[in-house]
Amino acid sequence: MMTRFTLTPRKTATLACLLGLGFGTAFSTIQANAAETTAQAASYTKLELTASGSVQAPPDQLAASFRAESRSNSAAAAQKAVNTQVSKAAEQAKQANGVKYAISHYSVSEMRDDKAKNAVWTASQDLTFTAPDGEALLPLTGQLQANGLILEGLDWSLSPDKQKALQLEAEKAAVTDLKKQADTLAATLGLHVVRFERISLSGSPYPRPIFMAAMARSSMDAAPAPSSTAETQTVHASVTATVLLAP
Repeated sequence: MMTRFTLTPRKTATLACLLGLGFGTAFSTIQANAAETTAQAASYTKLELTASGSVQAPPDQLAASFRAESRSNSAAAAQKAVNTQVSKAAEQAKQANGVKYAISHYSVSEMRDDKAKNAVWTASQDLTFTAPDGEALLPLTGQLQANGLILEGLDWSLSPDKQKALQLEAEKAAVTDLKKQADTLAATLGLHVVRFERISLSGSPYPRPIFMAAMARSSMDAAPAPSSTAETQTVHASVTATVLLAP
């Protein structure tokens, strides 16, 4: 059996008054707690700290940067020669195990000497070859040099995935150092760590330790492939924080 209640105007006013008192009490309690928290935070000792962390690992990516270039009295002839060089280099890269390549900037320019009757056209294009090691890339580099491409750079680096993983490890090491500093200094002051109020993390640019300057094509006709050593790379991270201390 369902019981029905009918609210008269007088009962409605009474209920509204009671609810108003309940909300008012709750709001007053929240205000009191907030004031207490603010007063407590003001009593904390604030300590500004900076810590750092680093990890080391061997690089896992080798890159060789090349430029295909040709000069001729005819723009068409210069471009044809460059196109032939680039096409052949791409085919050679496909045969090298684990080597990836990218063909980028293409340029054609005219050089005219006041004394010369005809203009000289220069065509060039950039190529980059990458591999996880030098086993296949270094022999390919030697072949491309012998074919007339100009080696502009040979350097080791960390792949994007490995960079992210190492950066996270460096940040963890920095935070560990931060906590150690906070606990040690708090104990020295006769206090303890309440919490970290603010933390800011930052990293450092990734190094590229190995670089080989451009080599002339004529000097590479009978020369062996270039060599390169994968030097250990270091990834750094730093952290700053405001630490709240209390007795």
